[in-house]
Amino acid sequence: MLVQLSDPNLGGPSSAEALAAAVGRVLALDNAPDAVLVSGDIADTGAPAEYELARELLAPLGAPVHLLAGNHDAFAERTAYAVPCGELRLVACDTSLPGRDDGRLDVEWLAARLAEDAETPTIVALHHHPVSIGIPWLDEIGLAAADAAALAELLARSPQVRRVVAGHVHRTSLALLGGCPVITCTSTNRQARLELGGTAARLTDEPPSLLVHALAGGRLVTHVQPI
Repeated sequence: MLVQLSDPNLGGPSSAEALAAAVGRVLALDNAPDAVLVSGDIADTGAPAEYELARELLAPLGAPVHLLAGNHDAFAERTAYAVPCGELRLVACDTSLPGRDDGRLDVEWLAARLAEDAETPTIVALHHHPVSIGIPWLDEIGLAAADAAALAELLARSPQVRRVVAGHVHRTSLALLGGCPVITCTSTNRQARLELGGTAARLTDEPPSLLVHALAGGRLVTHVQPI
């Protein structure tokens, strides 16, 4: 079982209290996760103090915590890796671009990682969403269209990939890409307003949630758990 948190943006208003509440909700789950994924924008400005705070707040989880870089982050190294998570395999792709809000994907790197294990049910994690969600101000800073198209082709020939997960949009959304479900996770703090066709950035105080990805009868199921 993999739990996904996203976009705490530590350093912003109420962000520390919100992440602490999210960690508390993970600890209160009836089933302990094999690992926790934080799918980007751990920090708000990329200051070292924000990452120190993240380590402090995430420490009570106990389970392995896997981080992804987002457009607000400033990591010294790329966050690209493949790790086991119980019965699942997590392949994390670093889509961040220094100084930019949009993202790029090294599709060749991902294809090589997927070729290493064609059997284990796999979750591919990105920060930037690879599909349009119908909110232009967010879609304009998503994954590059050419990379999304290449990802769709890769997913179509990679049946072991059961889910693509992302953050970035501060909303839960679901779509298909290359026949594979793509789901985005809310922020642990503030959410993007659901304004289809909206061109101006607008956030709301709608409740946050986390995602729980688990195998059930051989199928990958994703639960949306309010915090």
